Amino acid sequence: MLQDEYLDAFGYSSDEKQWLREFYAKRKFSPLWVNDSCLTERGIELQKAIGHSLWFGIPENRVKNPDFETNIFVRDEILLTANASFMVRDLDSGFMNLAEKKYNNRSFSPQDKMHKLLKKGIPLDSIFLQRGPLDSTYRFFATHLYTHCKSRPLDKTTFKIKPQKEDSLNSFKDTRSALIAKGYLSEKAKDSLNIVEALKVFQAQNGLKPDGKVGKYTALALNESSYDKVLRAALNLEKIRVKEKDPEKFIRINLPEYRLRYYAHDSLKSVHNIVIGKTENQTPELNSKIRNIVVFPFWKVPYSIASKEILPDLKRNSGYLEKHNYKLYRNKTEIDAHQINWRKIKENTFPYTIIQQPGPSNSLGIIKFEFFNDFSVYVHDTPSKSLFSTDVRSYSHGCMRCQNPVDLGKMMLDYDSLGTKRNDLTGDSLDSLLLLKENYVIRLKSQVPIFIEYSTVTADTDRIIFWLDIYKRDEEYLKFLKN
Repeated sequence: MLQDEYLDAFGYSSDEKQWLREFYAKRKFSPLWVNDSCLTERGIELQKAIGHSLWFGIPENRVKNPDFETNIFVRDEILLTANASFMVRDLDSGFMNLAEKKYNNRSFSPQDKMHKLLKKGIPLDSIFLQRGPLDSTYRFFATHLYTHCKSRPLDKTTFKIKPQKEDSLNSFKDTRSALIAKGYLSEKAKDSLNIVEALKVFQAQNGLKPDGKVGKYTALALNESSYDKVLRAALNLEKIRVKEKDPEKFIRINLPEYRLRYYAHDSLKSVHNIVIGKTENQTPELNSKIRNIVVFPFWKVPYSIASKEILPDLKRNSGYLEKHNYKLYRNKTEIDAHQINWRKIKENTFPYTIIQQPGPSNSLGIIKFEFFNDFSVYVHDTPSKSLFSTDVRSYSHGCMRCQNPVDLGKMMLDYDSLGTKRNDLTGDSLDSLLLLKENYVIRLKSQVPIFIEYSTVTADTDRIIFWLDIYKRDEEYLKFLKN
């Protein structure tokens, strides 16, 4: 059955056929997973592991379980070995080209990596879980995904639950049905207290405030099927699997998590909540380097905001700019807003530049972090502090508003050096500059890489969290992974 005329039916390439021959030749052609009449216990164990490949973050359509009802056991032996090898390769090297949204060609893993599968006494699920990067983030993620899949049904049911404010009669009843289907609640549980407690557990695992209420975002999370959540987890585990090695210092922003993290010397130094762009003003994914920290920044208002949002206010009140500490320019010359007949100015031909002056009420707050990008976005402070207390923080025009940004600036300055030369300014220097309340640009000696990413499923040491796909960027991937 290892001859060309038989293996050709499986569609294996010449290299794959040679791999199988060499693999079994080293075993003197003795089978691993079958005996002369049936699957062995180890074969049944492998069959189950391949059958739930999604538990390890590998889509089911990457492996094909043999049709064991036909009882062609030697054929099943070969298929099990091949699919185990495909899984090991995908776990170690990744299964798709994320940029082009297409699968990598399937290939066998190196034979030495298959040896662990031959060791008796070690559960095959544990062996598959040990594959992949040694990165601690990946290890937590893979373990928690497996535990989640093992403990909760991968139900494919979607729901149409409405928030309690819209449908108080059916919302709670439908929520109970969804929690049962998703494995958070027993069918026997009918007491409202049990339902509320189960809902709180679900909310916490979906990155929402565990208040036991069916609000807009809780309804969205409940409506998504458990299966789609796990597919999103597989996609985001793949992103970790294929990402490049982290630099010595960097900032990583995860948009669906609304979180900024600053790392230095392989250690997490600072974590900050952020506000990101609204769905109509989405914050882009990008890689860049922070080069400047700007104290008491000016804000050059983007043309779209000036013409669409500020112009209507000016038509109602020509003193609007003065009240909000803006200055008006045309061809770099300052213009008196009171001398203009704003009713004649049209949105599509707005001829002015508006710049907000530095100060605590400036839309950028008192500190800004600058980096080159094609989208004119940056990280900055904000006078609107109350938004940081919400769980879904999608309110800006695209920039990222940062909670406690002065603390971030101090940390970055304390670690800012180029070789043995440290920045003359430290965290304490930043405090002194802020007291002056004047615009000042601090140039970093060593630019800090910033990665703005979109990962809708994450994990920490304790659990896996399914964040809302707020910008719907995973939907195209999910259609592909299901195909």
